[in-house]
Amino acid sequence: MSGFLKKIIKFSLILIAVFSFTNITLAQEVVSNSISSVYINIEPNNPRTGESVVLTVGSELLNLDSSRITWYIDNVARKETTSKSITIKAKNNGEKTTIKVVVETPDGVTREALREFSPSGVDLVVEPMSYTLPFYKGKPFFISQGIVKIVALPDIMINGEKVPSKNLTFRWMSDDSVLGANSGVGKDSLTLSGTIPVRDINIRVEVKDSSGNILAQNSKTIMVNDPEILFYENSPLYGILYNKAITGSYYLGTREELKIVAKPFSFDFPNEISAEANYVWYVNGNYVTPSEKINEILLRQTATNLKGTASISLNINNTKKIFQSTKNNFNIGFGQ
Repeated sequence: MSGFLKKIIKFSLILIAVFSFTNITLAQEVVSNSISSVYINIEPNNPRTGESVVLTVGSELLNLDSSRITWYIDNVARKETTSKSITIKAKNNGEKTTIKVVVETPDGVTREALREFSPSGVDLVVEPMSYTLPFYKGKPFFISQGIVKIVALPDIMINGEKVPSKNLTFRWMSDDSVLGANSGVGKDSLTLSGTIPVRDINIRVEVKDSSGNILAQNSKTIMVNDPEILFYENSPLYGILYNKAITGSYYLGTREELKIVAKPFSFDFPNEISAEANYVWYVNGNYVTPSEKINEILLRQTATNLKGTASISLNINNTKKIFQSTKNNFNIGFGQ
């Protein structure tokens, strides 16, 4: 065999090798594209416990309208129809749901997609910071120009472990305005003051991972309420009778005197006799001076043979916050 013929054969083999390698590479790309031609959308992206979740299959290459679609939820066939979407309920926080969809086209092409999700949640605890009565176990009101603390309690599980707040990023918003100074890593609480003009506060929080993905979100409207005044009898024997507030009317009978103590509820005072608390008492519409403390009044009747009714009323306002004020009254019956 001549040298020239050997060169031609060698060159031909090189061409065949290059052509074969190119074909193999192209075939791998086609397979890769076909595998990813089916995908699953989840709405909402971050479902909460028990929330309805819409699963939708999509494809940029296949005609889904003429294909048979089979859904599997946790490896159990849920539906086998031409429907491109189904609705399921999210499990409890941290419990994973596995979703698989299989698409079979009329010409025998089968493709599938797989996704997983675990519901996450974040609760918002609202704590108005205002005055309450001794032994009161409930929550005070959020009032005009008041102060409120909001705490986010995330319940987020990753790889079977609960993620602590210090490893999460919190993005706080009030009425669609981002509270940048209160947002950041580990900032799971904030304190706000009531606005002027007076209005409800709409608060929202987004909880994100280190990559900026939203894991959970929640919102709450904090309603503005009016403070209240509660009246109690201050007994010389038993002290203040907190077990029964005086409302509407009180019958004194033939007793010579009665001491009434007023308790402000949900005012933004450090205490009930604070310098910021202004008490104005009236008996039958006439201003009277408190007995000893500004929140107490002593009522006396000198002629027990007389019978009648007196009106007791009280106005309280915060001298530093003009929108914090309220009033209350009751009638007292005396005589036989």
